Amino acid sequence: MPALLISQLSSATGVPATTLRFYESEGLLPAGRASNGYRIYDERAQQRLAFITAAKSLNLTLPQIKTMLRVWENDSCAAVKSGLRPALREHIARAEESIAQLSVLRDALTGALDRLDDTPDAATPCDPQCSWLASTMPTPAHAS
Repeated sequence: MPALLISQLSSATGVPATTLRFYESEGLLPAGRASNGYRIYDERAQQRLAFITAAKSLNLTLPQIKTMLRVWENDSCAAVKSGLRPALREHIARAEESIAQLSVLRDALTGALDRLDDTPDAATPCDPQCSWLASTMPTPAHAS
């Protein structure tokens, strides 16, 4: 496979040229230079980009991806798998924490909606004592 210009790599992968430039600046996607100064990518660029895209879809950070790319390029599949396991376990733990927080938020929103539906319509302006709002507002701290 011949070297690709940035526009060709972008077309082949669907990744915008701006993203390819950013990945280069972050040390994730090296590019050579043609005599005219254009970026050129070797035959591994598409594979490298597929690795980056897959890692990003798992929400790995750019430093984690950079570290794993070095392992991926220079070591065995077993080493890549071994390196990915802790990062994936950490992300699973964070996802579970986020799910728990979102469940609490969903329950609070559902409760507020139920209270809002149960609150009778009034011709007067709403105030902080409205029953749907009162249950969702934090209790003010009292000075001792």
